Amino acid sequence: MKKYILTLALGMACAMGFAQDYVIVNQGATVHKYLLKEVTAISHTTNAVTIEQGENLYTYPVADVDSITFVESHEQVMPDNPFDPYMPIYDGDTPPNIEGCYLNTPNILYYSNLSNDYPGASYSDRYLRFYNQDMINNTVDYESIQSTSYEYSISSYVTGSGNNFTVFFNILGTYDDGTTYKQLKAISGTITESGIANLYYGFYMQDKYDPYGQLVAIGTMRIFMDNDGMSYRTAWPGMTLRGNNNNLPTDNAK
Repeated sequence: MKKYILTLALGMACAMGFAQDYVIVNQGATVHKYLLKEVTAISHTTNAVTIEQGENLYTYPVADVDSITFVESHEQVMPDNPFDPYMPIYDGDTPPNIEGCYLNTPNILYYSNLSNDYPGASYSDRYLRFYNQDMINNTVDYESIQSTSYEYSISSYVTGSGNNFTVFFNILGTYDDGTTYKQLKAISGTITESGIANLYYGFYMQDKYDPYGQLVAIGTMRIFMDNDGMSYRTAWPGMTLRGNNNNLPTDNAK
């Protein structure tokens, strides 16, 4: 009989504080997610695991359960991966060391589900920096500058094996007029001595408060890539950068 494992999730940490506590039951490729504050009891026997939510009972045979995971409030729960198959996503719990600063240029739009976007269009160069990588818990800090925009994420989750990696993180953005948005983002590539080969950068609009209708719709996805296949290592320019391509758009939420 297959044994199920009770674990505390370590991955997908999110410093922005918009994730919530969950209990996750994994059945192979199927994931069942329950909001912890709504769970009244978790019980198990040698044959079954039961999640109780008030009067609702969800029972899973132990033989079918791979793991039960508790995800704390400072951690980010990955939804069904919206980026696959539009960009490489590298699974695995032995990602390479990706620390360093890299320049994504020329930066082009590879894929979009918006009808008025044009794959192949040029966008502003992007500087990416990974630092404070934790090779045990598979997390890494991240920041990026593109034209006049800046973003960062603390303890982002990194997966992969060999020289291939994928970093997942959430961004919570705000505008002066009170507009807010939440984006799921992913960066994938292959680390080399020179930089990151075949870099892809994707974002997915997960949620928003948009009283003036200026943001792209929830569910919008854009994926960018380095068009010459190599994002070379470079010096971090600092937050004073205004870019060499100010006439080109950024990949922001609009």
